[in-house]
Amino acid sequence: MEQNTRQRLIDATYEEVYSHGYQGAALANILSNAGVHKGSMYHFFPNKKEMALCAIKEKIAERFGTRYLAIARGDGDYLKHFFEGLRDLNQRDFRRGCPVANIVQEMSNIDEDFNTAMKEIYAKFRQSVKIIFDKAVSVRELQPCDTTKLALFTTSALEGAILAAKASGDSQDYLDCVECLIGYIESFRENNLQ
Repeated sequence: MEQNTRQRLIDATYEEVYSHGYQGAALANILSNAGVHKGSMYHFFPNKKEMALCAIKEKIAERFGTRYLAIARGDGDYLKHFFEGLRDLNQRDFRRGCPVANIVQEMSNIDEDFNTAMKEIYAKFRQSVKIIFDKAVSVRELQPCDTTKLALFTTSALEGAILAAKASGDSQDYLDCVECLIGYIESFRENNLQ
């Protein structure tokens, strides 16, 4: 029961912050959506900020685990599965954009705890993508290359693609960017070696 209450708070906080930003997130909405009283919240978290930081870290880690690390744990076809995930529009909410980028833009310059948390999350994002590329190299789907730089370029391009779709309101902008990104990654395929 206690773990369920905590999870409801995490889920409600994440959705509220994702939809309204940290500063616009209303504690009353979080508590109402979680079906939890304020006293119960304080049993788990000392304040809204700590609850928001925890929610962001846990939900983003969950997303990375489902979206990227699951691919790396597979038996092969790493790039195929990665590209399928990139093209899957159901995995993203272009109206709200990227939850990590939203918080970075809102909070990084005004709160050191958020700044530190977002740096850690971005590092894990890049690391998750790098692991996929490393696996692809190990099974010769990709030629040996600097997977650290390729992961940085890939995550940066994805963030830009999501922002472009959010700004225009057109998911095709995201897909067009992703196809260019995939074309670039494909240039590192083993079969492209001469």
